[in-house]
Amino acid sequence: MPARKRDGDTGNGINRRQYLYGAGAAALTGLAGCSGDGSGGGSTATEASDDGGTATDSGSNSESGGPIPIGNLSPFSGGLGWIGPNSRRGVDTALNAPEGVNQAKVLGRTVEIHEQDTETKPQSAISGFKTLDSQGVFSMVGPSSSVMPSLVGPAQDTGLAIVSPMTGTIQLDEVGGEYIWRTVPSDGVGARAQARYAYNEMGHRKMALAFKNDKGSQSFSAASGDYFKNLGGEVLTEVPLDPAASSYRSEVKKLQDSGAEVVSMTAATEVSGLFIKNYVEAGAEDDFDLLLGNDVLTEGFIEEMGADVMEGMVGQAPAPGPAHDVFLEKHKELHGKAPGAFAASAYDSMVLQALAYQKEGEVTRDAIPNHLYDLGNGPGKKVSTFAAGKKAIENGEEINYVGAGNPQNFDKTGDPLGPFAALQATDGKWKEVKVYSAEDLSK
Repeated sequence: MPARKRDGDTGNGINRRQYLYGAGAAALTGLAGCSGDGSGGGSTATEASDDGGTATDSGSNSESGGPIPIGNLSPFSGGLGWIGPNSRRGVDTALNAPEGVNQAKVLGRTVEIHEQDTETKPQSAISGFKTLDSQGVFSMVGPSSSVMPSLVGPAQDTGLAIVSPMTGTIQLDEVGGEYIWRTVPSDGVGARAQARYAYNEMGHRKMALAFKNDKGSQSFSAASGDYFKNLGGEVLTEVPLDPAASSYRSEVKKLQDSGAEVVSMTAATEVSGLFIKNYVEAGAEDDFDLLLGNDVLTEGFIEEMGADVMEGMVGQAPAPGPAHDVFLEKHKELHGKAPGAFAASAYDSMVLQALAYQKEGEVTRDAIPNHLYDLGNGPGKKVSTFAAGKKAIENGEEINYVGAGNPQNFDKTGDPLGPFAALQATDGKWKEVKVYSAEDLSK
């Protein structure tokens, strides 16, 4: 794809407190897009890892031979604060696992990660973006749906590419492909999987929508409802959920009275938890089934709510990519546990960015818009690690990166096309019950 060439790209030396993910750094120990609560204070640079990493004064970082500064602008606090550590571990696995970026090296250089906390707030995300831009990062792993739309303009104005492993909002469906990319599919695709499951597998014909009252949650529910209607179903009512509310009893009652057979309920964990509590108290499970957003598809949420309460509830998430099993093994070796939601997509984001610099032949902000599309699409030699991709590039071969979180076959607006899975809470675990191919969801 053609790149917008820019003057004045930053590559200056840096001497400040930051995360160092060099080849000698100790390993840290420790799902489509997401909506979030808007809590938290002002944005500040993160200086200590919550799971074992320590901030390091890195000294000079010259463009010619020092570590390459890459940003990680993710939610480490606020409503989606649980995602940031997952993303961090995914990035660390991409850098420090065998055949990783900092083992094979990008043009002979390691990568150094600079972190900023979005706090799940648009203004904090903008502040963090400006800080990373001033620090001279060349690209970044990006944030969640609740803040990403606020960063489209800044990314385009500065030529600083964002490759997000956690942004599903349909607001980005037509704006990416140059400086805005994501390694999870659009909510429009996930919503189709949800609606198809409700209509085909559950046999429902009457749906209602409930969603946390923000753009990210509303966009997913609206897309699910639209596709449900396209399949032949009916959407009876829409019920916004105020995140500041102390009860959703009246909202549950409205859904019961609507005659809906199934409700698409999209919200972050706190709102979802209170809604489900009121849903059970009202005996509404006898009136309608719940389909959940992917923010709650964690075993921790099942444990918090109770396995009996969650039994049988269904959500959806991107199906694992072709290289997921290899990533899973690497992640467990480095961090002693299985990856959390969006970790595999963060791994893909980091590997793809590193491959783009290798393909460009120099470290410049033009590398992502110049090469990401071709790296994720065939034809070319299929690779799933940075080391394999680097070797092929050095041999003059074209490559087709095969991802851990998704196949990473991008369309022209920077969105990956891939399968989705329906997951059901069963005996305290989320278990895959149905997979829809990318072809199924494109119809």
